Amino acid sequence: MRVGVSGLAVGNSSGLGRLSRIYLLALASAAPQWELHVYLRSPHDIHTLRAECDQQTQSALDNLVPHYPPTQALNRLLLEEWDLPRQFARLKLDAYLGCDFTLPPAPLAKREVVILPDLIPFTNPGTVSWRARWLYRRGVRRSLRRRACMLCISQHTLETLRRLFPRDSSEARVVYPALSPRLWQLARQLHVSDHALQVTGSLHQLVDPGRFILSVGVAGPRKNTELLVRVYRSVVLDGEYRGSLVLVGGDGRFHTAPYGTKLALQPVGLAPAERSHGAEIHDLGRVSDHELSQLYAAADLLVCLSTEEGFGFPVLEALAHGTPALVTAGSSMTEIAERGIAATPLNFEECRQRLVSTVHAQPLLRQEAACLPVEKYSVERLGRELLAALQGGGSKGE
Repeated sequence: MRVGVSGLAVGNSSGLGRLSRIYLLALASAAPQWELHVYLRSPHDIHTLRAECDQQTQSALDNLVPHYPPTQALNRLLLEEWDLPRQFARLKLDAYLGCDFTLPPAPLAKREVVILPDLIPFTNPGTVSWRARWLYRRGVRRSLRRRACMLCISQHTLETLRRLFPRDSSEARVVYPALSPRLWQLARQLHVSDHALQVTGSLHQLVDPGRFILSVGVAGPRKNTELLVRVYRSVVLDGEYRGSLVLVGGDGRFHTAPYGTKLALQPVGLAPAERSHGAEIHDLGRVSDHELSQLYAAADLLVCLSTEEGFGFPVLEALAHGTPALVTAGSSMTEIAERGIAATPLNFEECRQRLVSTVHAQPLLRQEAACLPVEKYSVERLGRELLAALQGGGSKGE
């Protein structure tokens, strides 16, 4: 079977990039006998894919036939509308998979399958750029018109799709992502090894912060980092938590410190009374997967107070490291596991109370987090479901 795959987001450092890489790895691992043609932005994307692998999935990349644009200067619109169709049209594809909601203007194969990460450009448009909003909305509407098989990454995303497009979404289904093979590998290694916590972010260095609460993916208003910082400062000032707040994925604006500092980083805007109670905010920016794995394993708790998420990779990744999570009530993140997750409304007082009670319940929640269903988030399971979608569903005109 000859399959074309759009991997325009494979090289991204965002959650969409991780999602695209994992779905592509799952398909490559599950279909060694298929001819897989993948359209990437640059040859460097192959190296990014390899960095997502463990030892077992490395060999699966040998099945891929990469295709690249004639120049990296082409923007996303030209790639999707002109060059990707031009290169794939001559291949006579049996099926097409859009890992990042990409669907060319005309059908390239009888079966068309599109991954739907979320519907935030429809439901919360102010949190994304106008260009991304326009591209995403157009891709979703095009997929619905063509009756492509749409694979939603959570039940929440599927229900939102059906609410927004009740007449056109009958072909949609849920196919949960898998955990990154690389992070699975690192989590297993941490269970049998004692690693010293040594994290170097894009701007700063942090050495042994002691106890800390962790938040991952803190860039952008949708992540609600300001609320988390307010709640953290309140519980520390009242003596209800003695530890740091560590932010990963942001822009470093919650503290200032020279690069390479090995002392406690100086938080921005914290009063002397707060510092005397042990309040410290360490905004590390981007870190490597190895460093992220260490942070997950060492944290007291992961906190995700996003106003909306399509799935919530940090929650899954934390649970895989045995660390419980506090997430937004009613969000897709509560679907990830039945145990090891606490939920809170997004108002200050309830969020504050829930954070304190969750920290106190941490020993029990850690036991629950250890029960994460491994098979549910395995690359093997995801690969089987992708094969079924490409072989038996989502054909044009169904």
